[in-house]
Amino acid sequence: MITPEQHASLLAIAAEEGVGAREMPRGFNWVTVAYALGALLVVFAGGWFLAQRWLSLGPAGVLVVVLFYAVLAGVASLWLERRDFREAAGIAAMVAVSLTPVVVWALESLTGLWPAETWGQPYYPNYPAAEASRWLVTELATILAALIVLRKRPWWVVVFPIAVSLFGLVLHLPRAIGIDLTPVLERWLMLTGALVVCAIADTTDRRVPRQAGPGRGDMAFPLWVVGLATLGFSLLAFWPTAGPWRHGVPALGVGAVVVSLMIGRKSHLVFGVVLIFMYLMWLAGEVFRSTAYFPVALAALGGAMLFATVWMQRRFPALASRLGARRSGRGGLPGSPLMPWIFATAALGITLLRAGEAKEERLNREFQQRLYILRLHSGSLRAPPMRPGPDPVRPDTAAAKRRP
Repeated sequence: MITPEQHASLLAIAAEEGVGAREMPRGFNWVTVAYALGALLVVFAGGWFLAQRWLSLGPAGVLVVVLFYAVLAGVASLWLERRDFREAAGIAAMVAVSLTPVVVWALESLTGLWPAETWGQPYYPNYPAAEASRWLVTELATILAALIVLRKRPWWVVVFPIAVSLFGLVLHLPRAIGIDLTPVLERWLMLTGALVVCAIADTTDRRVPRQAGPGRGDMAFPLWVVGLATLGFSLLAFWPTAGPWRHGVPALGVGAVVVSLMIGRKSHLVFGVVLIFMYLMWLAGEVFRSTAYFPVALAALGGAMLFATVWMQRRFPALASRLGARRSGRGGLPGSPLMPWIFATAALGITLLRAGEAKEERLNREFQQRLYILRLHSGSLRAPPMRPGPDPVRPDTAAAKRRP
């Protein structure tokens, strides 16, 4: 339609007016990676500063520093949005929302609501119910702050703090009501939290359509990422005591790969491949570890992973489009929308059924601790040897050594 000279002149005008300066579309590219690294560096720098100056700043100083960070991130988000860098603006808004727990902690410490005896002490998993209830307040405040931002600006990346806070709510609620968790209950509770986040992700995927445009789009993706990641960690927590149930992991991985092809989500594909690889690594280590074929098994495993990766890169788009066309563009997992909630409810029910065993385990643990102390006092059990250190120098001995 136009001559090469006209094309060159139009490109020159666009370069002069800055029309060509637009943000790269969302996806796994170098811009997205740079955005993620930049956000992580900002959060890491703020956390490092607070960790180094935590006790010297006090609650008031921490509150001032965090509010400065939040305001700076909010201003950066507005500045980037006005220049059509919406993905970067959403990440800046996410950084501001992620600082909400520290703000709430500082306010609770200033008002005396946070337990004073935990100030400056290391973090322990068996914290008291009062501290767990304060964690519930921080997580609810984070969800509220994220929802306020989403009401004004629908940035999909702001859903990440919501997903993490939802998982924390499930973990902290039993401790807040005074339930002393044992390792068995903690594993089941972790699995319940992961399934709840996945169920919320499925419901969001069905009800909120994926919108096109920079900064907008897939609201269910952060929920899926957090839910699948926590589900993988919960499976690792069950692994030492899983027994024959370990052999069901590859079936779960293959199912996740099939689901990823049907709904067009690579997060499920990565989750399924990681599960299959984890099972193959365990199988190679347990079955072939004591034989001479262990290096051969590792080499075969590496070659299989390379072949599977190449094959999935070549066939994934075609398979995803073919299977996705059968679903007529519907979001969410295949089957009934109640199915994820049924699994989450089942995990919660098993957690409640194991409460009796957890009580017996807690009583047995307390009895063993009392028995250990009594045996130490009676002399029938020797205390573990202490690491030898330098002998203390008495003041009179030191003065005598200085005498001529």
